[in-house]
Amino acid sequence: MEKTIRFLKGFGFTLLLFLLYFLLIPNLLAIFLYKELNSSNFWIHNLAYLSIYVISFILILLIVHKEVFKEWKEFLKSPKKILNTGISYWVYGIIVMMISNLIISSIIGNIAVNEQETRSVLLSSPLYAIPSIIFFGPFLEEIIFRFSLRKAFQKEIPYAITSALIFGGIHVATAFSVDGFTLSSFLSHAKEILYIIPYGSLGYFFAKSYYETDNIFSSIVPHMLHNTFSVLLIFITNFMVG
Repeated sequence: MEKTIRFLKGFGFTLLLFLLYFLLIPNLLAIFLYKELNSSNFWIHNLAYLSIYVISFILILLIVHKEVFKEWKEFLKSPKKILNTGISYWVYGIIVMMISNLIISSIIGNIAVNEQETRSVLLSSPLYAIPSIIFFGPFLEEIIFRFSLRKAFQKEIPYAITSALIFGGIHVATAFSVDGFTLSSFLSHAKEILYIIPYGSLGYFFAKSYYETDNIFSSIVPHMLHNTFSVLLIFITNFMVG
């Protein structure tokens, strides 16, 4: 009974943060910032989108600040030990991600839609995309998919697998949202589901890192590093091609 209550509370908390970050906050702010978000002015457009991430960050941090600040203080006491674990698992995740990406890309014949969309936004709206991809996104995703979800599980493997599936699924969902969540969209992008494997592999190892260290910065920092390298790679390849 206690396990069930813990699971429901933890999963409910995760769902709450998920809805706040992905639906409630951005949709409410989109109403107030409609003109700015659709502005043709580069600065206004970028700052409007960036403000959504900043406000989301502040509101969600207010909810979890006590525990997160406690883990931050613990992180500062032994950063090397915590990061050694986090980066080691990150490397495992990258290896699985790269191998599975190569296999899946050869089958589908293209990169993941999520990656295509990320490249497009990054190159067209770098002012908000860079801080969002490098800082706000990784921080909030780790809080939702690792930190809050951990409260629902006692055992490592079920926690890591669930975290991986949800994390991978959210990234793959981009493919279905491009044309709208319709049956025809699902059928045309059905193969994209395979990309749950590479995205989920990172989520799996980030979850293992947090489980072992009991410190969310063991996954936040590698996640930020991962996205930083991804952003640099996109700019470098675009510069070389261009």
